[in-house]
Amino acid sequence: SVCSKLTDIEHVVIFIEENRSFDHYFGSYRGVRGFSDQSPAFQQPDPANSTNPPAGVLLPFHLDTSKTNAACTHDITHDWVPQHQSWDNGAMDGFVTSRLPINTDDAVLTMGYYTRADLPFYYAVADAFTICDNYFCSVIGPTDPNRLYTMAASIDPAGQHGGPLLQTLIANRSSFFGKLTYTTMPEQLQARGISWKVYSSPDQNILNIFSNNVLSYFKNFQDPASPLYQNAFGPQFPVDFLTDALSGNLPQVSWVLASIVDSDHPPAPSLFGENTLSAIISALTGNPTVWAKTVLFATYDENGGFFDHLAPVTAPAGTPDEYITAPAVPDPTVVGTPPILGPIGLGFRVPMLVISPFSRGGFVSSALFDHTSVLRFLEKRFGAEVPNLSAWRRVTVGDLTSAFNFTRPEQSIPTLPPTLPAIPQILVECAASLAGTTPYQVPNPQSSPTQETGPAARPSGPC
Repeated sequence: SVCSKLTDIEHVVIFIEENRSFDHYFGSYRGVRGFSDQSPAFQQPDPANSTNPPAGVLLPFHLDTSKTNAACTHDITHDWVPQHQSWDNGAMDGFVTSRLPINTDDAVLTMGYYTRADLPFYYAVADAFTICDNYFCSVIGPTDPNRLYTMAASIDPAGQHGGPLLQTLIANRSSFFGKLTYTTMPEQLQARGISWKVYSSPDQNILNIFSNNVLSYFKNFQDPASPLYQNAFGPQFPVDFLTDALSGNLPQVSWVLASIVDSDHPPAPSLFGENTLSAIISALTGNPTVWAKTVLFATYDENGGFFDHLAPVTAPAGTPDEYITAPAVPDPTVVGTPPILGPIGLGFRVPMLVISPFSRGGFVSSALFDHTSVLRFLEKRFGAEVPNLSAWRRVTVGDLTSAFNFTRPEQSIPTLPPTLPAIPQILVECAASLAGTTPYQVPNPQSSPTQETGPAARPSGPC
């Protein structure tokens, strides 16, 4: 058979969900670097545990959605300081201790994980396509800094262009609109005639406090009459995306930003995110001509405070563009001036599913990637250089081409299971979790997690 080429991919769709780590979702999946690894990070120091053996530590525990209120969990802290404390210079031993002062009873949630029974659709997608088990978010921090990397490969660490932004702005979010002046990837695409759109949920434009579209922070995206503004804030998800996909009018590059509720952000249940991913896949496969030349990257902005045992590769001290050298953008929700600890990244490991006719087969890719790898893929395919990318990241992480199986593309559409409806029980649990009234009970006694058996098939990469 004739090998497929990178140029056979004409549409790239980037779906970025919220706040889940790799081990939290896929540590039990077969063939990946998961719970079968030997790692001291699976026994997190927990000074609050004096009675549940083994005392003094907290092991990963199953968030069993069939028997407990585990479908919806409280949102635990994932700010810059506790995230760096979790990392602890690569020891990966601070996930519980960094959350106890902030989340108290909910600190244990950091060690909760799901299995195939809890995430049937996500696991079926991994079975059918390619999962990356060495993909990391870009920043040891929260949503906004990581999403800046997904759009511009930087948080402006030297403070020369309005940054650095280390927190997710809420109380003063709109006051920061238009403050950043460095170049974004959409601008690079636009300058080279590459079509692009950002499809956002309508509620993200109304309730900007929950908006994940960080392009609103950039000065060049403030003019409503400009193509940058119209492409960044005009298209809506799901209506416009479904219409464009089914009619064959998708741009060459699409970012999909579903509502915070439909993106797995706790306390929303994962089944809402599964429904969203299912709708995207159905729209793409609903037009076979579009599907035949499309890749969908489905990942998460950051780990949401949930543990992962695999220490990220981080830049040596003093590496240009990888350490903060200017005062951070003020955040009125943070009392005092938080210390700036350690490197920007790489951040913690997060899921990445590569969904395409060129990634069919249930493969596991273990090459090192982060969010800038998606932008590098756009650079490789369309010739638009990634702006602001540090020299260290360019040589350290890959461009995702090795995650494809170009030697044997498969145009058939896999049969995926139906996603679950929002049953009343889950909605009640979510409401209780949002109100903060249902702390999760860790199993007593504790036991070590297990992982599915089975080998890891590897994709061919370019050929």
